Amino acid sequence: MNSIQVKRPVTIKTIVTDVFKKQAVEEINKEMHLLDSQIMQLELQNKQIQDQASGFSSAYGGENSEQIQQALAEISARLQQMTMLKQELQSQRESISHLALENAVVTGSLENYVELQIGENIYEKFKEAEIIVRDGIIQTIRA
Repeated sequence: MNSIQVKRPVTIKTIVTDVFKKQAVEEINKEMHLLDSQIMQLELQNKQIQDQASGFSSAYGGENSEQIQQALAEISARLQQMTMLKQELQSQRESISHLALENAVVTGSLENYVELQIGENIYEKFKEAEIIVRDGIIQTIRA
């Protein structure tokens, strides 16, 4: 065997434009709206379980309270996780406004295959491969 194909990472960089900023903010707003809906659902579930628990404990003398506490703890943990994610999204949305136009920012990564052959410089084959994008259109491919 004189050659082999291996995966290598490819960085996607986007040139910051007004269109990019607008699209990024819209995407973050959509995610935040979805998170708000999920948070509201969890809060409703939390209230329902607490209401059931108070009715349950008066009727059955506290049986199943361990299961109820576990369910409430799981909901609380998910609420905390979603709240942290929402804060992170708010921070990202804020940082978008501070991005300088025409700068390149990393927006993702892919993998591609590269063929390695005997006698080639492996470091050259694995040097940073990247795709430069402007407003969704590929501008440059550096392999």
